[in-house]
Amino acid sequence: MADQAHPVSPDTTAAAGGASTPTERYLKQFLDVWSRWGTKYRKRAIVLLAINVLLFMGVCCFAFWLRSGESFTPFMDSYWGELADTFKFRGERHITLQTLLLDPISVQDVPMQILILGLLLAALISIPITVSILYRFWSAVPFILAVGFVAMMPWLAITLIACCVVASVRPFRTSIRFMSALLALVPAAIYLFMASSGSEVIEGSLDPIERIKFIAPWALAIVASAVVFAIVLTLAKLVNFRPGAIAPLLAMMFGLPVALFELHVGRDELHYRLISALDRYTFEDIDASLQLEELVERRWLRHPRPKPSRASVREMVELNWQFYGFGDFKEARNAFDNQRALVIGKWNWFLDHFPHSRYALNALYFKARALDMRIDRKEFRRSKWIRFYDDFPREDSKPIWEMILQHQPPPELAGAANLRLAQINARDDGHIGQAIGQLEHAVLSFRDDDTAPLPGLTRPSSRRGVLDRQNPVADLELPVERLELEANRLLELLINNDDPLWGHEPICGSPFEPKKAIGGLMDMDPRSEDYGGRLIALRKAFEGCELEDNIDLEIAKATDENDVAEFRATSVPALKIQRLEELVERLTPNPNPNAAAGRAEMPESRRDALPEALFHLGAAYRQNNQPVLSQQRFEELMRRFPESPWAAQAQAYAGLPVITASAKARG
Repeated sequence: MADQAHPVSPDTTAAAGGASTPTERYLKQFLDVWSRWGTKYRKRAIVLLAINVLLFMGVCCFAFWLRSGESFTPFMDSYWGELADTFKFRGERHITLQTLLLDPISVQDVPMQILILGLLLAALISIPITVSILYRFWSAVPFILAVGFVAMMPWLAITLIACCVVASVRPFRTSIRFMSALLALVPAAIYLFMASSGSEVIEGSLDPIERIKFIAPWALAIVASAVVFAIVLTLAKLVNFRPGAIAPLLAMMFGLPVALFELHVGRDELHYRLISALDRYTFEDIDASLQLEELVERRWLRHPRPKPSRASVREMVELNWQFYGFGDFKEARNAFDNQRALVIGKWNWFLDHFPHSRYALNALYFKARALDMRIDRKEFRRSKWIRFYDDFPREDSKPIWEMILQHQPPPELAGAANLRLAQINARDDGHIGQAIGQLEHAVLSFRDDDTAPLPGLTRPSSRRGVLDRQNPVADLELPVERLELEANRLLELLINNDDPLWGHEPICGSPFEPKKAIGGLMDMDPRSEDYGGRLIALRKAFEGCELEDNIDLEIAKATDENDVAEFRATSVPALKIQRLEELVERLTPNPNPNAAAGRAEMPESRRDALPEALFHLGAAYRQNNQPVLSQQRFEELMRRFPESPWAAQAQAYAGLPVITASAKARG
């Protein structure tokens, strides 16, 4: 007979001895799928096993896609480098199971990932073990290889070898298959425990709920695996180990995490996280004082996944390393423009594919910021660090900031957009009134934030529920305190310096002269290498204007090594302190005019820069290791100008609690 079965083991024959009929004894002889020797069953078993392998490879592809956005791992250019990273025990970019919990989508930000990752890991663990029980150990080898080389989890694959051996190979195998499956979970449980214990993230979290978020996926994976064993082995027994018991449940284990991710997380979440990681990497400060090879290796290791080839990273780093410190800046700027264009292209792709995403405003913000990003060349020459800044916006970003405001953003983002638009509009005399209105809106927007500020640059996000997702704006890490200070400073500058003779020309430049000739104060980038010289030219062009005190303050703040050589000063801090002291003396009203005859004293209308000058003087004394004089100037500032935003900055600088203008407004 073609479809007869063959008893595989004597102990099953003995176990079947108690059967009442020959048919029952015949059926109880089947140990696994391959116990049926019939051609029909063998072909069906092979076909269904192949289908199971394909479905399981889909699960593995989804597991790696959640980490990198890559659909099929072997197609990656940096495949072998990524695989090597998974074997590292430590290092800057070593990959562990904790990577799934944090990068690119963190379970802290998206708690639904706990359920998705738990079910996904349950499928990766339970299916190979179940196959080894129903199809024997060698049939589980393709599944183990898929975990190691498609899901790129070689340590889990090595663990699964031990699991499958315990489940299907004597002497570990037991006559109760469910018990064998549970025993096979022991190596997996040990692996998960070792992967989660000692994690810096878990150990450093003081909130018990946050700690649970990092442990829950692994506990869920073990429980779900046990449930899968119970269902599959029960079905296999009901159909007398005919092929086909695994495929339906495997399809469900594949489809359920995908469906949950699509419905409750979304592809936009993954792509946003990947692009924002690339954005932060591109504009990350770089220590260019390192040796070239060391710098290339560090930059490649820190590159977010999927990583490019080392050769492409080396080419970019070599351009930075070679040209940033020399006179020919053109090639370095071209290299930076190419990097920036790549990031902007990624954000354009995101906005085209996910226009209604909850991260659309974030994408617009990052795109505008990328357009505004510049290289601080002066800082490089001073410290050999490549630093980027975005607080001197370009005209190109103006439409994007306007688009952000059109979509009614949250207060912090509205304040940032209004500030950047005001900075751009303040360069045009015809838009000064509009700039003042935008700054007033910016200040009000920052004050609308109902969370109390902490010392530092950013305000914390409000407390969320256990399963609530993070507010998208919180991911921007907006330096709210600094932005609020910038808005207040610029608002005071525009309001207090409408000159009766020149109007706002000293601020925005004369409409009758080319901008490149002199321009106004708002046309000048404080980090440019010719900033000091342009300030002196501006002061000469508008001598005696209402802005004169602010120009003198900027000249003092811009003191550098060239000024030290020119004025034969001992050091930059000493010359800066000297200039600031002279300015403060001129701006301070004279209580006894007769006692100080001949002193060059500013008119009352040109003293609006005094609070800021006092703050920078106190900071300069502090940087020059003169804490007593620094404290005196800070106390003078807080005593004379308690409502000034610079008084709050002085309190923070002196180590006292930060009290900003918005905090005072909230009482």
